[in-house]
Amino acid sequence: MTSYKEEAFTSMSDIDRLLDYYQFSHDPFAARTPGFKFFTPKRKPVLAELHHLARYSNQLLVVTGPEGSGKTLLRQALVASSNKDAVQCVVLSAREFAAEDALLGYICQAVNAEGRDVGSLLQKAQTSEAVGIQLYLVVDDAQALESSALTMLAEIAEAGAHAPRVFLFGDEQQLQPLLEPLQYAGEGGVVHSVALQALDIPETREYLGQRLEGAGQGIELLADEQIVLIHQRSQGWPGKINSVARQVMLEAMERAPVAAAERARRGGFPVRTLAALALVAVGVAAAWYMGDKPQEPETTVLALPEPIPEVRLSGDQVVEQAPAPAAPLPAGPVVDASSTAAEQDLAPEIAATADDGVREPTPAVPAVATAPEKPPAPPRPAPVVAPVDAESPAPTEKRAATPPPEPEVPKAAATTGAHNADWYRQQSAGRYTVQLLGTRSEQAAITFAAKHAEVKDIGYFETVHQGAPWFVVTQGSYGGRQAAQSGVAALPESLRNSKPWPRSFGDIQKSLR
Repeated sequence: MTSYKEEAFTSMSDIDRLLDYYQFSHDPFAARTPGFKFFTPKRKPVLAELHHLARYSNQLLVVTGPEGSGKTLLRQALVASSNKDAVQCVVLSAREFAAEDALLGYICQAVNAEGRDVGSLLQKAQTSEAVGIQLYLVVDDAQALESSALTMLAEIAEAGAHAPRVFLFGDEQQLQPLLEPLQYAGEGGVVHSVALQALDIPETREYLGQRLEGAGQGIELLADEQIVLIHQRSQGWPGKINSVARQVMLEAMERAPVAAAERARRGGFPVRTLAALALVAVGVAAAWYMGDKPQEPETTVLALPEPIPEVRLSGDQVVEQAPAPAAPLPAGPVVDASSTAAEQDLAPEIAATADDGVREPTPAVPAVATAPEKPPAPPRPAPVVAPVDAESPAPTEKRAATPPPEPEVPKAAATTGAHNADWYRQQSAGRYTVQLLGTRSEQAAITFAAKHAEVKDIGYFETVHQGAPWFVVTQGSYGGRQAAQSGVAALPESLRNSKPWPRSFGDIQKSLR
């Protein structure tokens, strides 16, 4: 059976025609495209889980999926999202270093270890940890590893808190049999495996849209039927989506000129098109026939402007005075755009009130002849009205400033019954707890603990991860690791789904801030 790559093989001439026909800036379905962004649906949670486990777990971290599922892209995202000041990544392919000796020699050389053995590697990892640098060993195409090399990597991962963290990316069907001897070794198993999930139809549409937009076009190039067809043929795996989408668009491009030629052979336009053209012709003829009669309305319209200028001239003068006091309003840094829009919406109302105000002073004009000093008094009310309108936005700014008391809500959340750092210090170093969550937001940890307040002995503590505060939520106090594993099984399903794991209080007490 041929692979999907062979079935979807596309010559360079076809790609050139695709770019020319759809006006793409580049092939949108190439494996690596300019400016392509990491597609987050069903992948970002896996990336976050890997970072979390790298910090708090000593297990062998394995990501599996079929060919074209996005394992290599996720591996690149893992390396790119790691803190370069706190993590040193050694990336390699098992296709080049499948044997134990070759693999270990390359890793030791990459980290400048003194020797070419596991002990020298662990010593180098401990030295790096002392200066705040964690070693990540990232192996792609892990299904090509020999069993002895895989066992060695598992031993390195379990060597302790200062040991390098080991990530394996490989094909599920080929890698799973190699992992079975390690899966259930020791307490809780040596391997933590994460299987990538296929995209559903809405996610397939979003993925195609992102690809097409990167090439200068959009998802409108594909009909809904084509998107469903692409999803069915690719089964939702990103690599297959690329090849199938390219093939579907090439087929649509090939059918377009054939359809046009068939219409030409049939003898012109369809009957519906001819009927539509006839209706358009009748409408044009009717408009031309009635074109002589609008002359009378033109004469009536010419008479309208005569009474309007006198009223609007006085109104415009008042409106022109209003912007002068409104000039200070742009001084507000945030309210600039909204206040301008409000001024435009209120403009008709200001003009109406201004017209009413102009009619009242006009009767007082005859009295001006006897008292020339009094005319300045009537204009004074006009500017007084404008500042009142200009100051009217002030209450809205004060109202916008009132919401700040809301941030005090986190303090109320802090009153939950969760254990604090003192409780962790009081526990025996040999006892174990179950770690549920790790986050950079203290409020998120408090909310999580409050949500699961019915769980016994839930608490959280603060530590430091990659130079920044890190808040960890735990549950229980157990006599040993095995008891903590039993405690995991007794947790609610919502907590078990987050894959909690046992952790000793001794390790926690060392990391308390």
